[in-house]
Amino acid sequence: MTRLSSASRRFPAFAKSLRSAATVMALSGLALITPAGAATAKHSAHRHHASQSSGTIPVELKSQPGTELDKAARSLNTDLLEDATRHNEQPIVLTGTAKLASKQKGTILFVQLQSYRLCGSAGCTTSIYRKNGDKWDTLLDSVNGTIRIARQRHNGMADIVVDGNDRWVFDGQKYQDTLNSP
Repeated sequence: MTRLSSASRRFPAFAKSLRSAATVMALSGLALITPAGAATAKHSAHRHHASQSSGTIPVELKSQPGTELDKAARSLNTDLLEDATRHNEQPIVLTGTAKLASKQKGTILFVQLQSYRLCGSAGCTTSIYRKNGDKWDTLLDSVNGTIRIARQRHNGMADIVVDGNDRWVFDGQKYQDTLNSP
């Protein structure tokens, strides 16, 4: 906190924008990760919220160090984690699972990496993977915003709703965005 205080005095406009960003992020349920707060953020959970009337189920992402899900998430995102390490960052890895099909055979893994480099003005990106034998298939790569699972299905898999109005449907192999569809 001392760094922020001294920076506040030297760069008041930057400090004001950082406080504003922290307020916006707190109101939207996102964590602002600062070097001083990174230790406490490692054990935080990020829950995507949905209203009861929306007919969607929220996806809960949380830090689960050392678990099989965490190991899989780190393996699937090795390139991003190595890049962050080269820039002296240790991203927080958040994972979660959900049921997307009534007769789901493999694990569905939601992964979000949080760090200065990996999160932008739209927030941190989340990717979705499905266990297929010994490998993982990418179902949806790098979307920003809250993620909810809809009751509607396409090709046997539940639709994904990102940020309240961006519906992604399963085409048999991957999720496709319907926002730009005719």
